[in-house]
Amino acid sequence: MIKVLASLLSLLLLTTSCSTSRVVRFNELEQANLVVRYYTDDTSYVLKPATKNGQFLAVLNKDAVLDLAKRQPGRDLAVVILVHYVTAGETEAVKHDWVKRLNEVGYERVVFLRASGDMRIDGLPVMASDH
Repeated sequence: MIKVLASLLSLLLLTTSCSTSRVVRFNELEQANLVVRYYTDDTSYVLKPATKNGQFLAVLNKDAVLDLAKRQPGRDLAVVILVHYVTAGETEAVKHDWVKRLNEVGYERVVFLRASGDMRIDGLPVMASDH
């Protein structure tokens, strides 16, 4: 009886571990033409190209970010780091608006990353990509 239970438990663990999806991690910072850390439509930081006010990152609204995005010579890849949203619907609306507006100014691909507590970019989990 114990051997049967142990076999069933092993099978259950094996099945569960095989069915869990792996997190895709971002590793294209060098190729990104634009990297934005987005909090709200009124508060974003452009990390690439670094947009500073003195020695600190400048706080930009979405329109200012898009004006800067238009001036980039390359428009292959834009990265938007999303900090926190309460509902999935809110997250989807934000992603949809960024894709629409960045595509309008010529970006070929937009990737969304889930923010972490630090400012690293490579290694962040990919939430979505429109390629």
